[in-house]
Amino acid sequence: MRHPKTTARALGAALTMLGAFAAPAAFAQDQTAPAPANPPGPATQPPPAPGTTQPAPTQPAPQTPGAAPATPPPNYNFQYNGLVDGYYLFNFVNPKDTVIGGGHIYDARNNSPTLELAELNLFQNARPAGLGYKATLQVGDVADTNTFDFEGANQGKGESRYKDVAQLYGTYAFGGGGGVDLGKFFTPFGYEVTESNGNYNYSRSLAYNLVPFYHFGLRAYTPSGVLGVRGLTATGIIARSLFNTAESGVQGGSPQPGIIGQLNYADPGGRLTLIEDLGFGKDKLNASAVTGGGTGTKSTLSDTNFTYNLSSTVLAGLDYVYLYQQPDGNPHVTSTGYAVYFRQQFTPKQAYALRVSGTHTDKNTDVTSYSRPYEFTATYEYKAAANFLTRAEYRHDNADQQGVQPFLGSSLSSARSNQDTISVSGVFTF
Repeated sequence: MRHPKTTARALGAALTMLGAFAAPAAFAQDQTAPAPANPPGPATQPPPAPGTTQPAPTQPAPQTPGAAPATPPPNYNFQYNGLVDGYYLFNFVNPKDTVIGGGHIYDARNNSPTLELAELNLFQNARPAGLGYKATLQVGDVADTNTFDFEGANQGKGESRYKDVAQLYGTYAFGGGGGVDLGKFFTPFGYEVTESNGNYNYSRSLAYNLVPFYHFGLRAYTPSGVLGVRGLTATGIIARSLFNTAESGVQGGSPQPGIIGQLNYADPGGRLTLIEDLGFGKDKLNASAVTGGGTGTKSTLSDTNFTYNLSSTVLAGLDYVYLYQQPDGNPHVTSTGYAVYFRQQFTPKQAYALRVSGTHTDKNTDVTSYSRPYEFTATYEYKAAANFLTRAEYRHDNADQQGVQPFLGSSLSSARSNQDTISVSGVFTF
């Protein structure tokens, strides 16, 4: 069995709704938030202080070592930005089924121009000792997958009722720095983020399967310099669920709330970033999602992210995820995931990125190891304009699942232990 997020994403990948191809372009995740919590993807500099304003996000790029991060002047007026993200993917086996599934989460449609995500952010940053807010509205396969709105009994019900509102929270910024958020916000777990141009590659790593999508609750964060360490911030979250499922996340249902803590260290010299997230909770997970049965599942989730700038144009990154789950009345499940990243910007408009990722799941039964997939991805990107990012990507997936062939073959009756895909994509930002 796969983790509920992995299962839901595989099911979400099976969406049969028609996708419309969006004009290609360039944008990133939740970098407009006035909080240092929920880092916007691969980080190469400290998060902004509450009350400050960041420019419209762009694709990640290494920072010049020794250079202080540029901080734009505060803007406390109403603001907005957004993106349109589309892709075309082709599986070399060319399966008859439109959806390829496997390790692909959002980019799962074969031979079909697709709208992956259209997003609009509406926000007003909080002044010191003042209030602010943010709303992130989304449509497309990302919104459907993240809220489990796929064909079946859950379509249009449960968490899928909130699928178009990816984030909605209010902020209070303390006068001396730090603040609190209340509402729905993206999870801090994971090296990669919802918006593709906040990542180095277009597709997501396999480690991305093991962490949640979002939380609903209270988030508190400190200014930089906590514990007297320059560049260190701390964040704490009390959420209704550690793992959002088809029936739990914004609405109730979890036996215990999720408790999440984060320490985020960004070297003031711009050389490295280290983020550690740790969460505990007991969630009402789908019975079929873990090991079957049970009314609740105790979970411990750890996510470690590390970025190192080798030079002003070259960086390396590492993500390691550990997940322990104990369903009521069932054996525990231990899952680990990893992803290794390398990115080089070789001209102002061109860059390439490499990634290797995989997961390993153990079930505490006589049959111990039952899932060990891995993938390799190579991505070339070209920034055609300041708000227009295009990418071409090759990805190879392989899996060892004790005789189970997880990938579709050329016909619906055939299966394979591996698959190779290529894709072209574009993100337009405004």
